[in-house]
Amino acid sequence: MSLNKTEDLTQILKELKVGSILIKQKSHGEKYVRRFYLDEHEDFISYYQSEKIFAQPRRYYIREIDEVRAGFHALAFGQLLKQHNVHSDDEELAFSIFYNNYRDELHLMANDEQTRCKWILGLQYLIDLYAQKRQGHIIHDTNWILSHLRFGDKDKSNTITKLECQQLLADSLNVELPEDVFEKLFQETDKNGENILTPDEFINFFQVLARRIDLYEIMQKYVENGDEQTIETICMNINELLYFLRTVQNQSILTYSSKQFKDDFTIQPITKREQVQELINEFEPNIELQEKGLLSLDGFQNLLLFEDFSLIKPWCSRRVYQDMTRPLSDYFINASHNTYLFDSQLCGDSNPEAFNRVLRSGCRVVEMDCYDGDDGQPIVTHGFTFVKPCLFESIIQFIKPTLFKASPYPVILSLENHCSISQQKEIARILKQILGNQLITAPITTKNSSVLPSPEDLKYKVLIRVS
Repeated sequence: MSLNKTEDLTQILKELKVGSILIKQKSHGEKYVRRFYLDEHEDFISYYQSEKIFAQPRRYYIREIDEVRAGFHALAFGQLLKQHNVHSDDEELAFSIFYNNYRDELHLMANDEQTRCKWILGLQYLIDLYAQKRQGHIIHDTNWILSHLRFGDKDKSNTITKLECQQLLADSLNVELPEDVFEKLFQETDKNGENILTPDEFINFFQVLARRIDLYEIMQKYVENGDEQTIETICMNINELLYFLRTVQNQSILTYSSKQFKDDFTIQPITKREQVQELINEFEPNIELQEKGLLSLDGFQNLLLFEDFSLIKPWCSRRVYQDMTRPLSDYFINASHNTYLFDSQLCGDSNPEAFNRVLRSGCRVVEMDCYDGDDGQPIVTHGFTFVKPCLFESIIQFIKPTLFKASPYPVILSLENHCSISQQKEIARILKQILGNQLITAPITTKNSSVLPSPEDLKYKVLIRVS
């Protein structure tokens, strides 16, 4: 199924809101048939309540979903296969949702492949859309703002109380306000004085909260009679914005050959009024101001916080500009310690998703503490603690698809070895069988054999370090 056409995606989201019968799979074998649906505001997915008294369906908020993964590529499905609770022929119907920073999982089976495809495509679109809005700081997007209200509205009254608002700021938006500042802002936007905010009042509250005084002061410097303009009325015209971008910021415009590939672009200087008008059209939320060629404070904030205008230049952040042909020992390498732990050093589970989480964030060295397990199968755990072990083979199997998603440069598996000789041999067999040609098993021929190969030489390869 293709998403090239907007109507395809619109239709998919409509169908998800109607709902689909899906089977909710538990790792121990229990299964529940539920009708899952997408919330009308596209904030979360849930399922219609079961027949159990007082049962409350779980909401899976889009903001909390880390990944939607097709097939049996999750530890729980691996266990279900071994227990014969699912059949290998059903892999085309299965998908998993990872949320809460990969700490929690939801495993589902659709009745047909088309239904699964719709759920995966629809959810992935919403995840990407939420990420774009969060990174873009689009403070005028009322739907995005109201999604926060619905998230914080615990009693589902379509309003938000003072306490709910404080909890939302602290827990979800990571905003810490002094009590007196919060009280003043809340009272200013609470028109009825009832200590609750309606949706319109919350939008106003959020926009005032997100307003940048420092950017207002910058605008005042480059706008004619800026000292006389208020934070609500200040605007830059085309000539003022052109001067600011060209002279003050030394800003360039990126032109992409394809919207799909953010690393394929050309750099053009800003020299024309037409270029500035295009920027105003893109970032100014007020249509009337767009037509007049004016940029408000909200538009100015949207423009400066857009990723193309980042302080870190895109040709540095989106492309590898460093020399990657030097010996591996010449580089600092992004590494993790006790990668398998999701919780504390003393308890919790050893989990492949802990590896997937750090690999997706760009980590290139992951650590496993390997011990002898039952039936000759090595395990990964934190020795002499209450951490539940995981089979070494399961970890290698489930991290393989993620190894090079964030970077093509080599991954180093750091093995802290506590295994007997026989289980060390089993580790070697597992690595060779699962990783195949990706695993370095012999010296690589380079121009200078006295130094280590370079990251460029080792692209898409896995190295083993044993301690």
